Amino acid sequence: MRIVLVFLLLELGIYNNSNGQEIGFDPKSGVRDISISQWTDEDGLSSNNVTSVFQDSKGLIWITSFNGVMLYHGERIEIYDINNLNILETDGFYTVVENDQGIIFFGSQGSGLVKYDNGEFKIVDPKGEILPKSIPSLLVSQSGIIYIGSNNNGLYALDGSNSFKVDIPELNQSTITSIVEHKEGRLWVATEDRGMFYLNDGKLQRQLTTENGLLDNHVKNLAYTSDGWLMIATTNGLQHIDPMGELHTVESLAGVYINYLLIDGWNSVWAGAELGLVRWNREQNKTNWFYGKRGIDLVRISSLIMDKENSLWLTSSRTGLIRLKESMLSNMSKPQLASNRVNIVHQSWDGNLYIGTDQNRIDVRSGNNYSHITIKTDLGGNGIRDIYHDPDGSFWLATYVGIIHKQGIKEKVYSTETGMPANNFRTVLKDQRGDMWFGSRSGGLVKFRKDRIVEVFNNGNRLKSNFVLSVTKSVNGDIYVGTHSGGMTVFEQSGKTQTYHLKDDDSGVLLFNIDMTSDSTALVTANIGLLNFDGNDLKLVQLVSDSRSKTYFDLIDDQAGNLWMTSNLGILQINSTDWSQYQSGRIDQLPYQLLDENNGMDNRECTGATRSMLSSDGRVLIPTLGGVCEVNPRRLKQNSLVPNVQIRNVFVDNDRLNPTESNVSIEAGALRYIFEFAVLSYTAPERNQFKYILEGFDKNWSSSEYDGRVEYTNLQPGKYTFRVIGANESQIWNRTGASYTFRVKPFFYQTVWFYLLILLLIVVIFLVIYRWRISFINRQNVELKKVNAELDRFVYSASHEIRSPLSSILGLINLARMGDTNKRVEYLDHIEKSVNRLDEFIHDIVDYSRNARLGIEVQQVDFETTISNILEDISHTANFEKIRCDLSYKHTIDFYSDPSRLKVVLSNIITNAFKHHRPENVEKPFVSIQTSDYKESIQIQVTDNGPGIEKKHQNNVFDMFYRATTTTEGSGLGLYIVEETLEKLHGTVHVNSDPSSGSSFTIMLKNLKPV
Repeated sequence: MRIVLVFLLLELGIYNNSNGQEIGFDPKSGVRDISISQWTDEDGLSSNNVTSVFQDSKGLIWITSFNGVMLYHGERIEIYDINNLNILETDGFYTVVENDQGIIFFGSQGSGLVKYDNGEFKIVDPKGEILPKSIPSLLVSQSGIIYIGSNNNGLYALDGSNSFKVDIPELNQSTITSIVEHKEGRLWVATEDRGMFYLNDGKLQRQLTTENGLLDNHVKNLAYTSDGWLMIATTNGLQHIDPMGELHTVESLAGVYINYLLIDGWNSVWAGAELGLVRWNREQNKTNWFYGKRGIDLVRISSLIMDKENSLWLTSSRTGLIRLKESMLSNMSKPQLASNRVNIVHQSWDGNLYIGTDQNRIDVRSGNNYSHITIKTDLGGNGIRDIYHDPDGSFWLATYVGIIHKQGIKEKVYSTETGMPANNFRTVLKDQRGDMWFGSRSGGLVKFRKDRIVEVFNNGNRLKSNFVLSVTKSVNGDIYVGTHSGGMTVFEQSGKTQTYHLKDDDSGVLLFNIDMTSDSTALVTANIGLLNFDGNDLKLVQLVSDSRSKTYFDLIDDQAGNLWMTSNLGILQINSTDWSQYQSGRIDQLPYQLLDENNGMDNRECTGATRSMLSSDGRVLIPTLGGVCEVNPRRLKQNSLVPNVQIRNVFVDNDRLNPTESNVSIEAGALRYIFEFAVLSYTAPERNQFKYILEGFDKNWSSSEYDGRVEYTNLQPGKYTFRVIGANESQIWNRTGASYTFRVKPFFYQTVWFYLLILLLIVVIFLVIYRWRISFINRQNVELKKVNAELDRFVYSASHEIRSPLSSILGLINLARMGDTNKRVEYLDHIEKSVNRLDEFIHDIVDYSRNARLGIEVQQVDFETTISNILEDISHTANFEKIRCDLSYKHTIDFYSDPSRLKVVLSNIITNAFKHHRPENVEKPFVSIQTSDYKESIQIQVTDNGPGIEKKHQNNVFDMFYRATTTTEGSGLGLYIVEETLEKLHGTVHVNSDPSSGSSFTIMLKNLKPV
């Protein structure tokens, strides 16, 4: 066996562990200093029974379970299961791999081989052999062939679009649990019940079972180290084959049920077991178990990966998804300490650390050893607030029962019973002269010397508040006092006292601690932020904007390039270079990095109003609610990897678009546009930051945001590009980021064609209006010309018609004066005729004027009455008695028109029929007046057998002052008035006349029914 293995393993070249290997955790660091984070179903997992975890080439974290596939990108967990993937037959998945084209392949429990390409899931259905439905293991070989391990059906391979079964009789009925590859495509295949198989070009070379050295035939996982050792995980322990082909057993892990293996960059072997996580160092043959932390249990570990940021991810079939990181921090806590609620850490002149907690004792750390000093005085459960270890060996303790001076086993309490202004003391300080300064919550500041009170400073005596939070001394011996709502007071060596305020009213401003930066300058931590004292003024330092509310307690300069500021949300690391740039005005906001449980703190909440310290070996020691947090600046590592930024989802009115497509057209009418994006950094995903801009809408980039989601509404038609950039917790920005271009289609009424059509329509309307206006003006001109002509004719004819009777009257008067008196009666008759003629003409003018000026008054017309009145009016004329008048009223409808105007029309027509008749020239002279219905109108016909009108005059009889004959008197206005009036009444008149047979005037009148 050894000879065969040597031959095989000498061929090992590049080893491909499907886990993917990155630099790992420093084996010199203890697993106790590993920070831990967990994701369960409460954080978005579909199940806590997780089967594998994988990071693809883009940086996305894929998680499989028996309840679907999950994708984690730092912002949220996306679930893909039978509810949203109708291609699946079951929700179960075992494993994930990726080929060199970036296609992700999943081994499923009952749906076969599933692939994810360009945002779409598909079942792989190749040519050739039908692939198995249940696939617990996968391997992408160096040649690109995908090896597929089935449940109870052996090994398959997928080469491009062709599939085939690796026909090994010993394997054909086996469940394949793991596959690894080495040079020239040779494979090791692990099975559930038949040990391990070594294949070369699809042919069996060797089988290893319990008969030839395996601990168990159930081999769970295989992995290669970089120097050619094959690691074997079984249900009965860990084994390995060295490059010489010899099989070894790791004795310290004998009998351990191991599910999965990961080899890190240090060649440390991480084994995920049923009972926990173990790291085995081969060179030292040393194992370190890690069972959990902060209440997170590591049990039934099903897979392990090391991501691109050097974090270790593991899955559990019980406790979900877990991430481990090398911690930048370490912690002192129970049981070494009496309590995790620490108030003060004091390093004394003897090098020891003295730690005050809420318990009745002082915890002492000397090197790596712990002890404690019991306090006999009952502290009432409030513990020790401050410690000063005097060079004489005694301790001065600030407590809420007074100041305790402990000298060996003796304890003396200074309280209100001994003259102290209060019992609730928070601070103890010894100045350069040997005087003690005690700060209290309610009694102000006490200066103490040789067992007596020298002076009490309070509100009214050199202080502005009785609540003292901090007391610090400068190098030159000045005492700086921070208070609650009373500003900062400085007691100078000269005896002068000066109080400095942040604002006019300092109510509510708590100055927790003062860190001197020189003899006369300081940084002050307060509940409202970090304050800078430049020797003259207190000013608020503008920290980089952060939506999370923080209270700042203390600040330490580690003298190694960093400032460390404690808060209720963790520790703020500030680079000293950034602080210098802020002081010089080169930056207007002070950046920082926030450390919390993600970085190894057992509890991120630092204890309020307590003091941190810089130890003699350069460590920063910070009191927290989880013990003492130790920061070793020499161990600090910054995540310098530029993170990938992805646009994960684009939703338009709840419809998801493929974010990998570009230049997408969106139909008009969309209201909501949602973009979801992520920075693919997982060291502290909640502190990843984004800046975004929607080109075409936003004028500037957004400020830094922590939420990877933004919504826009009611975008106007046009082309837009959404861009996002991002940074990890170390403020390493990916300035290229990601983008998505799309175009919002317009409604038709928003298109250029619509505007051109509107413009054309406006032009057409304008032209129509213009032409109508021109036509109207032309008509007006024609009408005007007609009116002018008629006016001229009217003036001429009217003057003639008026002057002619007047001249006749004047002539007759002169004849009457000069002539025979017997002819005066004749002269009077002629004068009467002329006056009647003049009166008739004036009457016609009045009718013409009234028709032109007055509106129509529609009323029901009684034709019988109207015509009877007209006949009665003309009954005195000479011809009336000689002419027969025939009347016929055949209309049946109620007729509405303007009775006054209608009477003018009929009066003119009927009067003319009688006046111009020559009854002596015809036999049986008559005038016939007849009315009849004509559709919705009425027809009136006036017929006579008088002299008639010659044909050549018929077209002109309705003209103003036109006379068809000179044999009769008349003004020539009558028929003109008839036509003008009928036009107002929506009527017409037609004449039919023959000189030999008479005339017939036909009037058609529209019925003007009232509304």
